[in-house]
Amino acid sequence: MQRLPIGQRIRNKRKELGLTQSALAQQAGISVSYLNLIEHNKRMIGGALLNRLAAQLGVETSHLSDAEDGPLVQQTLEMARSQSLTGLDEKNVVRLVAENPDWARALLALHRKYQDTAEHALSLSDRLSQDPMLHQLSHAILTQTTSIRSFAEILGQFDDLNAGDQRRFSGIVASQSGQLGSSVRAMIELLGSAMDAPEPLSPEKEVDDFIIAHRNYFDELESATRSLRDEMGVSGKLVATAIAGRLSDRHGIDVRFTDGDTREPSENVFWLDTRAPEASIRFRMAKRLIEIEAADLLDRLVQDSRLTNDDARSLGRRALASYGAGALLFPYQEFLKAAEHHRYDIDRLSAAFGSSFEQTAHRLVTLQRPKAPGVPFAFLRTDPAGNISKPFSIPGLPMPRFGGACPLWAIYAAFSEPGRIVSQLATTQLGERYLFIARTVDKRTAGFGEAPTRYSVMIGCDSLYMDRLVYGDRYATGQASLETPVGFSCRLCERHDCRQRAQPSLLAGDSRQNNRKAPVTGAAAE
Repeated sequence: MQRLPIGQRIRNKRKELGLTQSALAQQAGISVSYLNLIEHNKRMIGGALLNRLAAQLGVETSHLSDAEDGPLVQQTLEMARSQSLTGLDEKNVVRLVAENPDWARALLALHRKYQDTAEHALSLSDRLSQDPMLHQLSHAILTQTTSIRSFAEILGQFDDLNAGDQRRFSGIVASQSGQLGSSVRAMIELLGSAMDAPEPLSPEKEVDDFIIAHRNYFDELESATRSLRDEMGVSGKLVATAIAGRLSDRHGIDVRFTDGDTREPSENVFWLDTRAPEASIRFRMAKRLIEIEAADLLDRLVQDSRLTNDDARSLGRRALASYGAGALLFPYQEFLKAAEHHRYDIDRLSAAFGSSFEQTAHRLVTLQRPKAPGVPFAFLRTDPAGNISKPFSIPGLPMPRFGGACPLWAIYAAFSEPGRIVSQLATTQLGERYLFIARTVDKRTAGFGEAPTRYSVMIGCDSLYMDRLVYGDRYATGQASLETPVGFSCRLCERHDCRQRAQPSLLAGDSRQNNRKAPVTGAAAE
């Protein structure tokens, strides 16, 4: 992906501060001509010079780099391609975000509103087409209308009806009219309740944007959990008994277990399911502790402009509590040191910290403290039906937000080998290479005859970091046969000869017809 041109931002901030090019160049230790080239996007900068300019302009370095707006570029570009918007190619999107990031965010907000409205309409249409009550009411209205019309025609056409028949037919018309009115009111109420159905996806999307905007790192929560561990007087692996003791002694909450039975919630009792894995039980207890002890901090953090309603703030609060639980159980410095020592071997880290695969993967993604970062990872989770959740991108590798991922990614291959880690060196058509690590996870132990609640979880990083990961060793030979050609999603992929293609590419232009699969029927199926 093209780098973000930052010259316009430097020029705008310089003028806002009333600085001349000569003054800023002197403060940054460069020539005026070189600064002029930078401001006109003819020179890309980074490292020490970027830090000096940011310091002189009084802004964070991230304001002048891809770290803050790289995800915004990816999302805007994916949105433009998914809607076949002409004129918004990668070059123009990068320029839009660099010069007018607020307009890019506004476009994304409008697109999400459109998506929510379309999904709401489809949901309403599906409900109304299949609702048995609506079918019954429609049939009743048709029957009652036909009856009223028939007897009204008899009364209007025959003048010689005796008084008894007239009263009987008139009574039928009146009775059917009353029933018709009741049926119409019931239908209006049914349609009204359907129209009032909430838009289910907006809060989740807002929380995703909130987390992405913070690069999935919350320093205040890291600091709060570090203080909590010190106060509890624990080091190393934080065992469940220590958390349970804190809940009981400090907050009067008794931790109890149930074998899947539904129990009434209580302020003084915290129920846990014995069928859940030990790592999940410990994580839930830690999350409950964070919800109580960091309540004020959580409330303050969700007062963010990206979370526009109570539902989004509630979901955001729960997401932050989960983040805090991870920070409490797996302290930043110790976890990062162990990750580097074990070369990001998730199984070894899980054993050392008593965590599940998903918990370990989540914590690896959050290791992005500015002065002590780990390997930058993307994250994605999907269920067997392909429903994506928890997407988190890294620069250059957009996670799908408006559709499915590439079916060739390791996240889907993991379902064929449940419980085993699947690694993959994925190569895009532009030659970019990413290391993917995926595995299935079961949320609770299923009894005999029960289907497990199963997901596939994947993290991925740029192949530049491959030598730091144990999973990259098998690809160090550079054999092309070990690489897997992939795309990002069918709609955004130019690999026209891919046998897994499910939809025509939006990037195909004049070759779209070549991407369409012939219908597979009967003996023609391969």
